[in-house]
Amino acid sequence: MSLVVLTDTYISAADCEIYLAAHYITTDAKYIAWLAVSSPNREILLRQAAKIIDRQPLQGYLAVVTQAMQFPRILYTEHQSNVLNNAAIIQDENWYIQPSVPLNVTYAQCEIALHLAQGTSDRADLQRQGVKSFSLGNLSESYSGTKNPIGSHEAMELLAPFVGGGFRI
Repeated sequence: MSLVVLTDTYISAADCEIYLAAHYITTDAKYIAWLAVSSPNREILLRQAAKIIDRQPLQGYLAVVTQAMQFPRILYTEHQSNVLNNAAIIQDENWYIQPSVPLNVTYAQCEIALHLAQGTSDRADLQRQGVKSFSLGNLSESYSGTKNPIGSHEAMELLAPFVGGGFRI
């Protein structure tokens, strides 16, 4: 089954390929892992990546109540030029409707799919779950304790402006 933008993905497979080719050199281990995945499996990874994004605690509300995915959104902001890059339509002073899915979201989906193509190590899984230290016999490791539910640091940075962390009082 082919990907359907705004039904099960934020970005088409072709546009994701263009993004990855523009941002990764051909000898990068992540990009090599992506190229090793068959085209139908790349679509599966993109679907999984979209689901990961949609499970994040996002700021704002759905732009249209009946939309299948979490973006575009209605967001509150005190500064017109914040994460919306002046691309949103003003509605009632500080509430903005995103007219489309932000590029950062589509790029984050590509980064997550790329990360999924690599697979994860046990260490990465522990870190993603927020484990701060690990011991096995005489071996011990400590991690930053920073929980990364997405797994990809690049994707986390791209999604940071949209991930919620509180509410307006």
